[in-house]
Amino acid sequence: MFNTKYCRFSWEILLMIGPALLSVPASAQVSREGGSAKSAPIKKQFAFEVVSIRPHQPDSEPFPTQYMPDGYKASFRLEDVILQAYIPGPWKQLTSKILNAPIWIDDWYDIDARVAPEDMTAWQQAQNGYHLDSELLHSAWQAVLKERCNLSLHLTTIEMPYLNLMLGKHGAKLKETVPGAVKPVSGKTWRLGEGFYIEDNGERRFVGVSMEEFTLSLMQLNQKYPVQDKTGLTGRYDFTLPWYDYVHHPNNEIRDPLDRMPISSIGLMLKRGKGPGFIINIDHIEKPSPN
Repeated sequence: MFNTKYCRFSWEILLMIGPALLSVPASAQVSREGGSAKSAPIKKQFAFEVVSIRPHQPDSEPFPTQYMPDGYKASFRLEDVILQAYIPGPWKQLTSKILNAPIWIDDWYDIDARVAPEDMTAWQQAQNGYHLDSELLHSAWQAVLKERCNLSLHLTTIEMPYLNLMLGKHGAKLKETVPGAVKPVSGKTWRLGEGFYIEDNGERRFVGVSMEEFTLSLMQLNQKYPVQDKTGLTGRYDFTLPWYDYVHHPNNEIRDPLDRMPISSIGLMLKRGKGPGFIINIDHIEKPSPN
């Protein structure tokens, strides 16, 4: 029913959807400016039962992430695995920086990870709309990195520039979603968190989308600053926005990528602000042995 856009991280991008808990093992520390370093254990330590890690063949295309009821497969750079393990949010490089890392963390690996039968229910429940950011997944990747790469690191939280999604002067012009009232259109529909949007005839029609999820679309266009939801709106909404494709503008009349989908028509705006960023300092890491 849906076309799935595998958003291969533009590895200079990270989206942070508001502050979130970091999950770190005892071997790592999270130090915050102005405060002492302290660990932040997750509620349940979770690890994949079986993990296969093999160097990716350089003359073949990386395969996209495939989520399954008992695990998932993906081609990742080792750097990406570190970010998935320790940095919250679905796009992780815009607000994070890795220091003291060897060049080979940029190497690609094919990974096939499976969960134990007793963990399948928890794994399936953790597959939220973003798929990439859950406490279980953080915990699982941390365990893999500790066991296979002998990784130790420390994290520092910093403040950095953000774009804040906010209400306009006259308030938002959004319609509360009626579940099931709008159906996906085959070939023109893409998932956005737990909602979706239909792209057709120079418009994007958003259905059942939260403001937190909407920031994902804004980040796809922005690619300069992370975007965080500051609207205070907690529901799910339907709304339609103009969509200007560069194909229809050969002379590049649209200079700012965000102008491809102007949000003022629905009573929202973007305003510069501040938010959390992360510096990852690698203390020790070894190449994973293939299996």
